[in-house]
Parts: sequence; structure tokens; C-alpha cells
Amino acid sequence: MKDIEFEYVCVQVNHHKNIARVIAEYQKEGWQLHTYSAAGDPNWVNHYLLFQREITW
Repeated sequence: MKDIEFEYVCVQVNHHKNIARVIAEYQKEGWQLHTYSAAGDPNWVNHYLLFQREITW
């Protein structure tokens, strides 16, 4: 049985209007959105997108 390994990259997006564009760019490169998180206060929010893709040997 072959073990599946993944690599991950976390991308910070400063404005919510850019989230869809960033996701589309990474999906074109074979990445899948794994987790989305946002942190900040009502006047300032950073969005964090964690992408993963299978490592091919």
C-alpha cells in the first residue's frame, strides 16, 4: 500500500475581494483549498488560506 504525502502552503490575503482570485490561481497550479481562517478586528482583517497538494514522486 502506497502512503500518500501532501505538501502545504499558507497564503495571507489582506482583502476579502482577493480571496476568489487567489484560490483560482492556486487551483490552476494543482493546489486544493484545505482550510480558511480570518483574524483581526472589525476594521482590519487578514484572511489565511491553507492549500494542499499531493506530492508525486
